[in-house]
Amino acid sequence: MTKDNIVGGICRYIGWRFSAEVSDIPQLTLWSHLGLLPGGFVTGDKNAGSRASFEDEMQGEAHGAQFRSLEVHLERRGKNSYNTVMRGQMMTITFPRKFLGKTVVLRDKGFLQRKTRGDMKRVGLVDPVFERIFEAYSTDQVEARYLLTPDFMQKLVDLERSVNGSQIRFGFMQGQLLIVVETPNRYEAGSMFEPLTKPEPTQKILDEIGAVYDVIDAVLKPKPYPSNANT
Repeated sequence: MTKDNIVGGICRYIGWRFSAEVSDIPQLTLWSHLGLLPGGFVTGDKNAGSRASFEDEMQGEAHGAQFRSLEVHLERRGKNSYNTVMRGQMMTITFPRKFLGKTVVLRDKGFLQRKTRGDMKRVGLVDPVFERIFEAYSTDQVEARYLLTPDFMQKLVDLERSVNGSQIRFGFMQGQLLIVVETPNRYEAGSMFEPLTKPEPTQKILDEIGAVYDVIDAVLKPKPYPSNANT
């Protein structure tokens, strides 16, 4: 079965859209600036010694937010050929309201952690488990602690697992949540597609969509501001 039959069929059933070709190529400079992608990738710059390709666009609405996901393959030019730098998913969730500040959560680098990142300052995470996995920075400490609850962080980890991915990192900026998770080439023959008598391919896609809904719900649901927000 083709990916349009399986992935596209599920998306159409829930009111989403799927296309093997990407309709609007994202601007990679912002994603790289936030630390979500390797630096030096500029959309459309053929002289940068790097190149990016995109495919398998999935988009739709969930809980009043707009969701978009696409596969990205980043390569740098070596001596004789291009070498893969990263392959994975780029996800954008656009919310009906803007965020007050800019918040970025990256993978923990141990002793190489910074106290600041650009105009952002380090944010301590409440849960020590996630503090060991991630490092967070923000221009608004109050909003960051409001957003980065243990429940929300767990939803991001669940999303990473749902796509069989690794190294998930993300950033809140203006009205968007930008997410990058490293994955294999997912929707190709030999990777996930099996006869329809087996439920695994369909269940994998449903699990991913369910994880997206959970992430959006964790952002939108009301929660109290932390009592130590100003410390």
